[in-house]
Amino acid sequence: MDDRTTPKEAFAKLAPLASKTLVDQVVDAIVEATATGAFLPGDRIVEAEVARALNVSRVPVREALRILESQGIVINARYRGMRLMDVTVERLEKILKVRTALETLATREVLEAIRRDSATIKPLEQVVAELHQAADRGDSYGVARLDTEFHRTLCRLSGNDVLLHMWEPLSRQLTIIFGLSTLQKDLGLIVKEHDELLEKIKAGNVGDLIEAVQVHILDYSRALDYEGLIELRRRNRKRKAG
Repeated sequence: MDDRTTPKEAFAKLAPLASKTLVDQVVDAIVEATATGAFLPGDRIVEAEVARALNVSRVPVREALRILESQGIVINARYRGMRLMDVTVERLEKILKVRTALETLATREVLEAIRRDSATIKPLEQVVAELHQAADRGDSYGVARLDTEFHRTLCRLSGNDVLLHMWEPLSRQLTIIFGLSTLQKDLGLIVKEHDELLEKIKAGNVGDLIEAVQVHILDYSRALDYEGLIELRRRNRKRKAG
């Protein structure tokens, strides 16, 4: 008699996976707080304070911070404790260069996929439609989150799982950076930039699209003063604290 258990039978005995664990929710809450300026890059993150604010135990907060540390969003500095990543010109430049390399490759492969099947572009169109809705209701964090989703979708539609696997660890850092950009840039302009990218993808000219991606990632980001914004908000916070 064969007493081996098939994978299907083994998984059937397990409880269904929750769509979002408590740890995931804590991770999302910390990312959102940073993207909206409630936390600022460089701030110390105190496990007990986060747990109290979210009305959870310290266990999921500790695990959430471990995940965020592995993704470079928090840094456990000796004698300084757990702190949020800095958003300096140097760090931003490194992220931008990696993004440009990955997303340039993604755009080439997406164009090839669209040539084989024009319906490939539909998920990108859906994200852009949701971007418009978020901007119309003044949802700055929604815009930041969907900005990240646009670029994730671009990488996913390339069909290159290695590329997506390399891009994904940057995703939460990007949401924070995009969130900070919404604090100093009109939401309508952010949406317009994605409209333009979508049109370039539909036009199908590789050279024009790669140039547009590089302008979108490099030039538009470099034009913003992240360090100045963070310093201004930090001064305002100290002034309010009295």
